[in-house]
Amino acid sequence: MTDHLNDEARQRLETLSDEDRCLYLGETRWIGYPAAVKALTDLVRLRERPKSTRTTGVAVCGPFRNGKTMVADRFLKTPSVQMRPIYYYQMPSEPSRTEFLSGLIRAMGRVPDPTNRTIDGRRQQMMDLFGEYEPRVIIFDDAHHGFRGSGAKEFHTLLRVMGHEWDISPVLIGDRSLAEVIHNDGELRTRLTSAPLPRWQYDADYARLLNSLVLSLPLRRKSDLTEDTLAKRIFLTSEGLIGDIVQTVTATAVEAVRRGEERITMALFDDMKFRPPSKRFSAQDLLGLG
Repeated sequence: MTDHLNDEARQRLETLSDEDRCLYLGETRWIGYPAAVKALTDLVRLRERPKSTRTTGVAVCGPFRNGKTMVADRFLKTPSVQMRPIYYYQMPSEPSRTEFLSGLIRAMGRVPDPTNRTIDGRRQQMMDLFGEYEPRVIIFDDAHHGFRGSGAKEFHTLLRVMGHEWDISPVLIGDRSLAEVIHNDGELRTRLTSAPLPRWQYDADYARLLNSLVLSLPLRRKSDLTEDTLAKRIFLTSEGLIGDIVQTVTATAVEAVRRGEERITMALFDDMKFRPPSKRFSAQDLLGLG
């Protein structure tokens, strides 16, 4: 019986070999939990908004491995009739002014002008591209890095003027330190809608998340992920981070297929010997966990 599966998972179970099912289980999947749906809705509204002389943006803040970039990726793949482009910029760690401007130019698909390598030259090229391409939204992933290096002032100034001068909405994605920067800056606070993705709690929303995984993972037998002992073990191992919740559950599902057990049990989960994030990451990585 496959009544425990949604239509897509049932189709995968019926049509894929065991090895292909394992590959499918390892794919990144959108988890539409309430906070993520709200954040995605806020981003879509930015793209579909009318022209404005005081353009606002969105700040998606939360701990490392908690689905922030997944929201951005989902947004970039969402169809729209809006013709103005959206650009995605992965911020480098503590960028210099030149590095920040050059990276933004590359994010818009152009090569920084080799004949004018000055900061003023890079800034002018960036502004020329804004005028030529008329972006609707620019996503700055790991935006907290932008407030740390020597390019911090350049980044901060750009955020203040890009809405007023070019009608571009910024989307800032980052950790708790980004939320603190915004909280302490009156102007940014009024121009950015908050879409937090907090660490999960052991509650009804967490149980719904586990049930959604049961529905979406093509296993022949139903896994009782919400059984208290197993649910707590998954929660403690993941430390409330959705990236680890999904990764540990799907990795165990792959092992369940390979062993022929076709469901996730407490014994199988323990056999995987997962380590929680706080035991895996360096001190620098832990700063992003919030």
